[in-house]
Amino acid sequence: MLAASAGAGAKEACPERPPCQGCGCKGGPGYRGPDGRCVGFKNLTKVCGDPPETRCVFENAPGTGANHDCALGITPPAGAGATKPEE
Repeated sequence: MLAASAGAGAKEACPERPPCQGCGCKGGPGYRGPDGRCVGFKNLTKVCGDPPETRCVFENAPGTGANHDCALGITPPAGAGATKPEE
């Protein structure tokens, strides 16, 4: 239960984006799945395939991907800024 509340706190800290239409407006990957719903980072490969254009449509909404780490609850190292960690 403690882990769930910690994850919720991380997501609450995500910056709000201005209203827009289309997948990716809140910083998601920007793909619309075959069921017509936006697909999140966690399910992107499972729902869309690799590459994602295999089964999904890229909408290229403003801010696409801007909240990647925040949406997944990843805390960047101190001083790392908003960059994606090296893999």
